[in-house]
Amino acid sequence: MARKTRVVGFSLPPEIDNKLEKFIKSKHKTRSEFIREMIDVYFNSVGTKSVSPSETNIDLTENDLAKILKSYWVLKSQTPLKIITIGLAIIVNKENKVLIGNRRMKDKWVENLSWVFPGGEFNSLNFSEDVEKSVKKETGLDIKVNSLVASRIHPDCGFKSLQINALYFYCSPVKGKKLIPGGDLKSLKWVNPTDVFKYFTTSTCDEVTKFLTTIQKAS
Repeated sequence: MARKTRVVGFSLPPEIDNKLEKFIKSKHKTRSEFIREMIDVYFNSVGTKSVSPSETNIDLTENDLAKILKSYWVLKSQTPLKIITIGLAIIVNKENKVLIGNRRMKDKWVENLSWVFPGGEFNSLNFSEDVEKSVKKETGLDIKVNSLVASRIHPDCGFKSLQINALYFYCSPVKGKKLIPGGDLKSLKWVNPTDVFKYFTTSTCDEVTKFLTTIQKAS
């Protein structure tokens, strides 16, 4: 499935971020929608046509993303902020069902975490291999990583001294039909794509929501 958007990240001082968040809520928009509108307004103000993703060949490969994150980690290592990067697998089977798992216990970083996409913390910059190993441990399935769906700094982490970078990957099962819960997961379930929101107790980023909605419509 071809992506129609690109993942872009930037940082803001806390005081500006708080003001921006209040303003976005007053406009009843998501952060992504608001920022896209800001970009369009800027291009219009300088008389430059906003370029859509379909009009450009610029794209981030997994290798490019690894280099960016590596540079980011080097910069962040100079600060007391602890950074954890995790890979989460949106596994879609032939029936267009999505696999989710229920955690055995509370997560030490995100208090309200319950049902989740399988995955785990990265141990290297080989994202596909790490995600596949984590999924095998938590589900018993062998999977294929197809593409990156989205990335974000997890907003539900309750620790100011910690930042969780979450990367979401579209994946397909390639071996094994029997689910075997393991690792942090005590049970597993195949559900309709948009039904994940009935189980999740933490926020979901816009790109993942749109991806799941697209899969649901294709069912």
